[in-house]
Amino acid sequence: MKKKNLFFILSILILSVIFVICLSPNAFAAYPKLVSTLVKGFESIKSWIIKIATPAAAVAVRYRCFYEKI
Repeated sequence: MKKKNLFFILSILILSVIFVICLSPNAFAAYPKLVSTLVKGFESIKSWIIKIATPAAAVAVRYRCFYEKI
């Protein structure tokens, strides 16, 4: 009787370990190399667009004020 219970407990334990190892997703707390390169590229593009758009917006506001006076 004890051998039978021990066999079932060990078999359930071994099967659960196999399922945990085989069915667990491979998730890491970091980006893959390609994704991190793309993210860095888009962040630099975003910063350049902001640097270019800020003076352009100021010029547009200035010309609008100038045209309203005319």
